[in-house]
Amino acid sequence: MKNKTGTLMIQGTSSDAGKSFFVTALCRIFTRKGIKTVPFKAWNMSLNSYITKNGKEIGIAQALQARAAFREASVDMQPILVKAMGDGQTQIVINGEVDKNINYQKNKKKYLEIYESTIKDSLKRLRKDNELIIIEGAGSPAEINRTTPDFANMFTAEIYNSPVLLISSIEKGGCLASLVGTLKLLSPVHKKLIKGLIINKFRGDYNLLKPAVKFLEDYTEKEVMSVLPYLKSLNLPEEDSASLNLNNYGENSKKLKIAVIRLPHMSNFSDFNSLKMEVDLKLEYIKNNQELLNFDLIIIPGTKTTTKDLDFLKKSGLAAEIKKANKAGIMIIGICGGFQMLGRKLIDKYGTEGDIKKINGLGLLDINTVFLNKKTTHQVKVKINLTQQLENLMSRFNPQEFFLGYEIHMGQTEYLNGTEELFRIIKRSNIKVNLKDGAVNQAGNCFGSYLHGLFDNDNFRSALLNKLRNNNSSASSKSCNYQQEIEKNIDRLADVVAENIDTDKLLNLSRR
Repeated sequence: MKNKTGTLMIQGTSSDAGKSFFVTALCRIFTRKGIKTVPFKAWNMSLNSYITKNGKEIGIAQALQARAAFREASVDMQPILVKAMGDGQTQIVINGEVDKNINYQKNKKKYLEIYESTIKDSLKRLRKDNELIIIEGAGSPAEINRTTPDFANMFTAEIYNSPVLLISSIEKGGCLASLVGTLKLLSPVHKKLIKGLIINKFRGDYNLLKPAVKFLEDYTEKEVMSVLPYLKSLNLPEEDSASLNLNNYGENSKKLKIAVIRLPHMSNFSDFNSLKMEVDLKLEYIKNNQELLNFDLIIIPGTKTTTKDLDFLKKSGLAAEIKKANKAGIMIIGICGGFQMLGRKLIDKYGTEGDIKKINGLGLLDINTVFLNKKTTHQVKVKINLTQQLENLMSRFNPQEFFLGYEIHMGQTEYLNGTEELFRIIKRSNIKVNLKDGAVNQAGNCFGSYLHGLFDNDNFRSALLNKLRNNNSSASSKSCNYQQEIEKNIDRLADVVAENIDTDKLLNLSRR
């Protein structure tokens, strides 16, 4: 098809090459130039997702890219999302809604036609109202297992003959070999679509890299269009767990220590990005069994397979350590699947979360959860439920104060023995409601909630951390303004990319 609206695609030599952030930067750069720009990712496999205003589920990276372009996130920006559940099982989200759990290898043929039409329809709609579409690939275009066809990469590039930039991270070594090897494995037709190479996360003296750049250009006959520097302390939500270092946030001298249990199928770890920005705490991801008594707060995150990951907690010994920490007075928080795990029982008669039909929870909250076939996905506004338990948990809130977040869960929770909810949901997908969310224990040192993005609310996060700081004999401190920090980091990323690449050349390339 003739390329009327400009399109430019960013593909990588691997996951964590820097595709998502590069697209984020380009969205901000071209929007600043007054060009109506929108991000697009046809197919994505990720457990880090976001809910749009109309309750549709997309990848977290496309929500950030939409923000960079000053646009409202929509499902057309990322129409197919695949959520791995382990053991060959996946959950397929098409146009923002769950299709069904399938064994992809056994059923993929029937999805090829659906995927093709879905991707083309979303791109067609985006082209109607935009001047430039920045397209992100997934993984690598040279992955042999995804070439029949590779919807995430070259299939999408071919729809409008989009020029492709191939990006690779030099941080961990092997960058040049990855670029050369990827090009070698591409078909001649697909190789022709590659118009330039990007080397990402470079540290050191560029003069020492020059011979390698010259060799790369001579050998591949492709222009190295930019060598992007490594950006230290770039605080933006990550999508790919390949970027997640278990123990890389904060220094040992920090006053507060927060543990996030890294569940095998952990989802939405972007929930904790705001905590990374706090100057006086260390955030540590815990993967293996260890004593947790030296932490000020333990968080059990969301997961795509709640019952299976709860079973992991028990068998690994981490469940016992979490209970021991709670008994010692250490605060425990569960988000979404983590909230469900804190309860008495989890019942999954439909096999929504895996093969375990019924399992006892950690027993720290008086709730039971039953999993259904239908997923709950909403942006929500909540007010806090001011109870005595909450007074023990953190400082007092204004009764009129509200917080924002979003729900992504298959389970419905029942409250037992007069258990107090943490929040009252007052809006769901912009519709007024009056519903319970979350729960607090009697001692006031354990709570859970379905709300993703809870810690992004500055007042809530500040009250929680100040409670921990006081317990730790530290003076209260004002938390950062998270939304302002996100904007600063997007601008910083865009500024650095704009300084290191000819954006006018990219724009002309996209319009050919």
